[in-house]
Amino acid sequence: MSAVLLAVLAWALYSKYVSLFWVVISATLLLISSGLLASLNTALIGLVVLRGIFDRYRREILTLFISLLIVKIVFITELYLDERLPLVYYLLDGVFTATSAFMLSAYSFKPPRLKYAQVLAFPASALSSLLTLPASVVLGILVALLDTPPYVAAALAAANAAYLYVVGDTAFFLPPLLFTVAYVIAYKRVLFIAEKPPAGWLYSWLGGRYKVVKLLGVGGFSYVLAVKRGGKIYAAKILRYTDDYGVPLARDEKVLAFFGQEMNRYLEIKSERIVKAYEVYLPAVGYKDLRHYMRDPPYILLEYMRGTLRDVLRIKKTLPVVQVVEMFKQLAAGLYDIHRHNVVHLDIKPENIMFGEGGVVKIGDMGIAKVVAGGYVHSSYMSPAYAAPELKRGVASFASDVYSLACVIYEALTGINPNVFVENGYPVPPPSSYNKEVPPWLDELLLKMLAPDPARRPSAAEVLKALEGR
Repeated sequence: MSAVLLAVLAWALYSKYVSLFWVVISATLLLISSGLLASLNTALIGLVVLRGIFDRYRREILTLFISLLIVKIVFITELYLDERLPLVYYLLDGVFTATSAFMLSAYSFKPPRLKYAQVLAFPASALSSLLTLPASVVLGILVALLDTPPYVAAALAAANAAYLYVVGDTAFFLPPLLFTVAYVIAYKRVLFIAEKPPAGWLYSWLGGRYKVVKLLGVGGFSYVLAVKRGGKIYAAKILRYTDDYGVPLARDEKVLAFFGQEMNRYLEIKSERIVKAYEVYLPAVGYKDLRHYMRDPPYILLEYMRGTLRDVLRIKKTLPVVQVVEMFKQLAAGLYDIHRHNVVHLDIKPENIMFGEGGVVKIGDMGIAKVVAGGYVHSSYMSPAYAAPELKRGVASFASDVYSLACVIYEALTGINPNVFVENGYPVPPPSSYNKEVPPWLDELLLKMLAPDPARRPSAAEVLKALEGR
């Protein structure tokens, strides 16, 4: 029964390439075979399942499949000569083998659809037998990848042992033992599933410590993954191996060193209005190849946030003035905390304004922040849509962040990014021109923050002071 469930699982993973007809053939072969033949068939189906999960083991799986196929051909040839199996079995077996080989060679990796395995893997785990020993190994790996707690896996192994003991199997301990060993090996040691970032990390363990739950986003410089440890969710920001144009990032040791410096600087900033950073990880040496990078990527572990201002503005376009003012206060406090640590953010935009529990608003994504030297910093990283005019000259200061924050607040009030006017050579109209609810004092403050001359803009401390009395 466990082998039949395994065949159905293979069909679920490979639905693009296989029909229900293949599942019927597989199940028929498994049900009418016994002994070594049943184990060989189970092993071949198990390899098909593993191929659907582990893209990086393609050559190894194909080699093992061919080896087992040769053993099977020799064995069933002997059975054929002894006339111990009907001719129809050999015909069905040929169709099964050819289809399985096609699946193994034609399959293109996608994040495994493990949601189908939850219904099948658990009963199959408890029903494994000596005739389907390969299924015990495959199912142990699947149950581990489903992030099943150890006590549930132990219960499945115990149920399997009890089932085999009741039916009188003398080696009742062997299948649950193999299941347990496979589970233990896979549970904490599946570092990546395929050499295709970021999908290759899904359902694996980042650095062997954090279970990757889902992909949150892809930026120009990083991947953001939701990871879990000890029942708590975090966001892991991983520096990309190369950018969209193939320019080296993590592959370049200078960029890697810069990433480490900036992320460690981030750890020093203590503020309730900044997305918390818990850990920065860098490899001891540079990366030899993509496989090395996938196994041990550079990352920063961050507080998990529920959404961004951009997500809200896509739906609502604008926000009520009272809500924007409250958000403005929190963001100004966060920006003040960043600046008093002598750091400029350089990428304040709606995508980096994040919402937490209870309406808390925080500034996130400090990935390109730079330490200010002599009051100015050279930068080419800032998002153009929210960049201050002086960024065109490649020079930024604290005032550049003040300008960007004003752009964000202006857009939240009106649905318009004021940089549209600046880029086209027009003066920025007061936000009340588009939203009559905006009070005069807020018009005045935002226009000061949007002054073309950085020297005329208020500091983050001055903006915060102006807001505290409102």
